[in-house]
Amino acid sequence: MYSFAQVVRAPRIAFSAKKIWIAFLGLLIGVIVYSVLTYVAYSILPEWTVKEVWRTYRYIPVPVPGVTHFPWYSWTIWGIGVALFVFIQMLSISAISKVTYEELRGNEFYEVMDALRYALKKAKANILAPITLAIFIGVFILIGCLLGLFGRIPYVGPIVIGLLFILIALAALFVVYLIIVFFVSFLLSPSIAAGVEKDVFDVLFENFSTLNEQTWRLVLWEIFIAFCTFAGVWIFGWLTKKGLLLANWVLSVWGHSWWKNVWNNGLWYLSPVPPITWVEALTARIAPTLIHGPEWVPVNWAQLVSSFCVGLALYFIIFMVLGYGIAIWAVGQSLIYAVLVKYKDDRDLLKEIEEEEKEREKEEEKKEETPEKVEATETREEKPSEEKEKPEESTKEEGET
Repeated sequence: MYSFAQVVRAPRIAFSAKKIWIAFLGLLIGVIVYSVLTYVAYSILPEWTVKEVWRTYRYIPVPVPGVTHFPWYSWTIWGIGVALFVFIQMLSISAISKVTYEELRGNEFYEVMDALRYALKKAKANILAPITLAIFIGVFILIGCLLGLFGRIPYVGPIVIGLLFILIALAALFVVYLIIVFFVSFLLSPSIAAGVEKDVFDVLFENFSTLNEQTWRLVLWEIFIAFCTFAGVWIFGWLTKKGLLLANWVLSVWGHSWWKNVWNNGLWYLSPVPPITWVEALTARIAPTLIHGPEWVPVNWAQLVSSFCVGLALYFIIFMVLGYGIAIWAVGQSLIYAVLVKYKDDRDLLKEIEEEEKEREKEEEKKEETPEKVEATETREEKPSEEKEKPEESTKEEGET
C-alpha cells in the first residue's frame, strides 16, 4: 500500500466535491481578506480612490513589483494580505488532508465541518512552523549584520572576524539549509498537522527528518505533484472554458439582442491579470477573458442585475477550477507524507489516526460520564442518610405510643 503508486492516485482522489468545496471556501475567504487589504493599500495613496481601484482592477487588485509604484507602507499592507491569503490556504489544505486521511482508512462520510474544525484546532502547529523557521533565519542574519558592524572596530574587529570566519561560513551554510526547510514546511506542515496530534516543534521535527532521510523521494515526488496540479487545472480549466462558450452560444441563439450585452458586462467584472507575459499566455488558454476585459456597455436595470450575477458566477467557476488544483496539491502532500513516514519510521499513519480518534472518543465519554457518576454518588450518599433518619423517627413514634 505504501509506495509511489499511492501518490499517482492524487488527481483521482482529489476529484471530489467535498475536497473541491473546502478548497473553494479557502480561496473565497482568502481572496476577500487579500482584496480588502489591497484596496486599503491603494486607497491610502492620494492618487488612488476606491472608485479608481474598482474601475482598474474590479474585485482583485494585483500590484506588480517594478510596475506598480507603492511606498513602503502600502507594500507592507499588501504583504500582510498576501501572508494571510497563504495561511488561509494552508488551513484549507490541512482540512483537505484530514478528509483524505479519513477516506483512506475507510471513513467515507467524514463531514466538511469536522475537517474545518480540526484544521482550525491544528492551526497553531500548522502556521507557526514556517513562522518559527523565519524567526530563526532572521536572527542568524541579524547576528551576521552585527558581526559586520563589529568588524568596523579598528584593528581588533577585522582580526576577530578573520579568526571567526570559518564559523561564520558554517553558520551561513546552516541558514541556507534553514531556508530550504522553510519552503518545505509550507509543503508538508498542513499534512503533518492533519496527520497526528503534534505541536509546533513536532511538526518542525517532521519537516527536518523527512527532508534529511527521504530527500530524493521528496524532491522527485513534489515535482510530480506539481506537474499533476498544473495539468489538472489546465485540463479542467480548458473544459470549463468550452462549457462557458457553449452556454454563451446557446443563450445567444434566440436571446442575442439582450444576452450579448449581459455576457459582455459579466466579463467586464473579471479582474485583469498582471501584465506578465507568461501569466497572460497561460490565462488565455483556460479562461474566457482575464487579460484585457471588454468595455462596459450601458444596459437597463434588469440587465445590470443579470450582468452582476454573471460576473459573480464566473468568479465562482474560476475558484472551482483553481480549487481542484489545490485539492490535487493537498491530496498529493498527504499521500507523500503518509508514504515517507512509512519508509523512514516504519509507522502506519492511518492506524495512528484511528487509534488517536478512539482515545479521543474515550476521553469524551469519560467527560460525559463524570457528571452522571457524581450525581449517582450523591444519590447513594443521600439514601443511607434518609434510611438512618427513618429508624430514628420510628423509635420516636414508639416512645410516644
